[in-house]
Amino acid sequence: MPSQPPLPPLLTPYLSNQPESSLTLVSSILGATSNWLILRYLHAALGTSSSSNVSVGFDELPNGAKRKVVLVSFLRSWEFWRAEAKRLGLDLARLADKQQFAFVDGLSELFTTPSITSSAPMNTGSAVRTTLPMRSHPGAVPGRGPPSAVTAERPGNGSLPQRESGSTKKLHLTGHGIAALDAMEKDIISEINRQKSSMTEGDEILLVIDQPDFLLAATGASMGIGATEMAEWVTGLQQHVHATVLTMAADSPLIHNASTTGNQLSTPIETEHAAFAIGMAHRARSVMQLRTLETGAARDVSGVLRISRGGGWTAETEDNLDERELLYNIQRDGGVRVFGRGES
Repeated sequence: MPSQPPLPPLLTPYLSNQPESSLTLVSSILGATSNWLILRYLHAALGTSSSSNVSVGFDELPNGAKRKVVLVSFLRSWEFWRAEAKRLGLDLARLADKQQFAFVDGLSELFTTPSITSSAPMNTGSAVRTTLPMRSHPGAVPGRGPPSAVTAERPGNGSLPQRESGSTKKLHLTGHGIAALDAMEKDIISEINRQKSSMTEGDEILLVIDQPDFLLAATGASMGIGATEMAEWVTGLQQHVHATVLTMAADSPLIHNASTTGNQLSTPIETEHAAFAIGMAHRARSVMQLRTLETGAARDVSGVLRISRGGGWTAETEDNLDERELLYNIQRDGGVRVFGRGES
């Protein structure tokens, strides 16, 4: 178990308070990734105050309602999230079994044909690419029906569940442009609805979309997917959940190279990524910016977390959102210490 509490006290008000229909944007760079912060969002929603070593349930909201989480990840696998969450005392596999958590895999089979087993029916259709599409060569990906959550068979030594509860849905790029995004949106909404099937009045669902900018970078204009289409896709998903947390990269080349500098024109990926990131920041209630220290690496500081109001925050309709800048230190055991400047 980590030496530091799973939820740093300075972050608890920001992680636990997710107003209805709100969007939180978490931006990161190569030297300051967002996975540790997303794990704290998961713990804030699903963690329990029980004294057991591994949390398998969650605390109730003040009105007695409960939270559920649907995590859609385009950059990190199920095994990564499961292992890292367990280091914080959160058992995502058991939470999935109890229909309190669902993982949607947008990485492992996004551009591949899913394997078909006899353990669950699978829609049939034409084959899809087995490699990432080239952004410089236009062309649509032939369509196929969305896959079902299945259990894989290990040949030779009997069967082995691919996922304990069968709750992992693997996304596949289906078609071209808006139609491709609509197909993936339908798959994600099916997981959201599965969580809703066991909800009682007042329960809330938090949707976490991890690095959808990977999808934008891997497709692009040649497949009819740009910043506008991605923004509409996020909006469509927001309508089905209580609140949304979205992570994306904000490295300087992706954001600041999007304008013309002398004779050097920005690339399509820079233009679309910057438009998507800036658009989300304008719509977000809050923006959590992760970056490295400007003075370089330090033994006791891993990075800087800047919390600011997004374009979607309005004084007339929102509670007070304190803007502040904090330092954080990620420890070897998975704990994170968050503190203000000048604190020891």
